[in-house]
Amino acid sequence: MKALCTILIALFCFNLLTVHAQEASDARLNEVTSMAQKDTFGWTVGGGLGLDLAGMGISNPRVGGGGGRFGIGGLGTLFANRKEDKWFWNNAFSLQLSAQKLRSADPSLPRGFLKNLDVSRLTSRYGRKMGSDKWFVAADFFAQTLLLQTYQSNYLSPVSDEDRVVAKLFSPLQITFAPGIDFKPNPHLSFFYSPSGIQYILVADDNIAALNIHGNEEGKNTFFGLGSELKAAYNNKYFGDRLSVTNGLRLFSNYLKEPQNVDVLFTNNFSIALFKGLSLDLLAEYFYDHDVKVQKNFGSEDPAKLPYNGRGGQTTGAFLLKYSKIF
Repeated sequence: MKALCTILIALFCFNLLTVHAQEASDARLNEVTSMAQKDTFGWTVGGGLGLDLAGMGISNPRVGGGGGRFGIGGLGTLFANRKEDKWFWNNAFSLQLSAQKLRSADPSLPRGFLKNLDVSRLTSRYGRKMGSDKWFVAADFFAQTLLLQTYQSNYLSPVSDEDRVVAKLFSPLQITFAPGIDFKPNPHLSFFYSPSGIQYILVADDNIAALNIHGNEEGKNTFFGLGSELKAAYNNKYFGDRLSVTNGLRLFSNYLKEPQNVDVLFTNNFSIALFKGLSLDLLAEYFYDHDVKVQKNFGSEDPAKLPYNGRGGQTTGAFLLKYSKIF
């Protein structure tokens, strides 16, 4: 964990060193933002829609020739930001969904859709200026859940009589609220720190809560944590605004239980502009929570009996064709 945190911090330090070479981009960014905010209510509202679609149809393939497959997924984002002379309020919602269906000649193998990715997040931060354009007293809110009901096999429908539901909407639901200080040294970079952040996990379904795999306390549907939270965010454009880079880092240490086991959420989005509003995006994410079980052994013959016996980090990567617009 210490080595991982060192690498993550080093990446942000590298981005910080490149900021001084972007003064021209700063001016253009401020100009675009001010134009976008000239609406009746003072809000800048926008969003993006990314699509991941893959398929291959084979009818009566020759022996050893493979089989058909169909995959569909995407990313949807919405944001609503407002900035006044003494305060700001930024809000964002994102939904990532992906599933695939494979065609096999073996009738004993599952036929349904296998879930690849399902993450829904809501973030909000309000801040008021502390006598300087760089320092704000702020409050940060974060919520995360998933959308589709999922079985232990990771399929959207049961593959055997033993297959059971392990996740669905609000099972789990993670909420974090943290008052603190927000430091914005420039338009591209921000650091938020709270010494008293609250983390709450809810597993609304009793049967799922009894599995004790989503971070809830044993015998309960919930988990409560109080700890220190650090968030860093970086965004910028390079090569004549053709490449957009967005990084986010969240670290949380729970004072009440094993504070040395720091929760990590590290998100990255690299976007290459193709045409106006259309881009090719690479998403990369790392997640670690010592109390949340992960699947580390996929060697079981029966996908409904995959063990949740691991503790470690989840790494996610995806390519998407995305269309973005500011309304």
